[in-house]
Amino acid sequence: MSTFELKATSASREELLPRLPLDLSKHKLPIALYWTPIVITSCSLLIIGYFTLRYATSLELTIILSTLLSTMGGVSALSFSIRTWALWCKDSNCRPLGVNSRWSFDYFFWNFLFTFSVLTALITSGIVTENMQIVSLPLSVLMLWVCLQMLIAEVLLLLGVKVPFRMGSLAKGNALRSGTFVIVDDVVAVDGKQGNAWRHAWNERYLASPTLGQFLSQMDRLWGCNGLGVVAVVWGVVFGVDNHDVGYALV
Repeated sequence: MSTFELKATSASREELLPRLPLDLSKHKLPIALYWTPIVITSCSLLIIGYFTLRYATSLELTIILSTLLSTMGGVSALSFSIRTWALWCKDSNCRPLGVNSRWSFDYFFWNFLFTFSVLTALITSGIVTENMQIVSLPLSVLMLWVCLQMLIAEVLLLLGVKVPFRMGSLAKGNALRSGTFVIVDDVVAVDGKQGNAWRHAWNERYLASPTLGQFLSQMDRLWGCNGLGVVAVVWGVVFGVDNHDVGYALV
């Protein structure tokens, strides 16, 4: 078979695959409105606000950190509340496939709740002790947690382990899928407001396209390994540089 015939066959197979009902080009403004406050409060405000208040005022370090980090925490809490309501409200159309209970939250919800609790405790301890090294850790700890889950999912896939407990739309005992699949399923359906129509289409596309499954597994390995590398570099700077402001500004 010629190269042209191979390409034609591949193209025809792609046309037969279930379509994903999402065009990101039509959602540029909502995406921008969602991410802008997160970027401002988690990056720009924390860095500019810290150095301005730290070296241009006589405020105590505890007050500076409490003010800035509580702003970031407030935005995260608001985002979590909106997400919780979307899943819990009576007429919710974005719950995981196969469940009807208002208390059947998705996997991303439980991850969000766990990491928010851990990072809040970490930040609080850093503020109380005025330890800039601890205050500098939350984002890298979050990256560590996400990347580890991706790599663990890939190891379990290789071992043929079944889903140990419900993970979003994947019921206990089902064939395990990559961590990236679960993240995309939950985030687009709930935070992206695409609902169960997306969950159904995403599941059908995954089942119909082995190539997609391979690609998502590659993303697990790529993001997982690279993320752990970034965490190692960040922690090396945070704990290895005498000037703790450098580590704070880096993360």
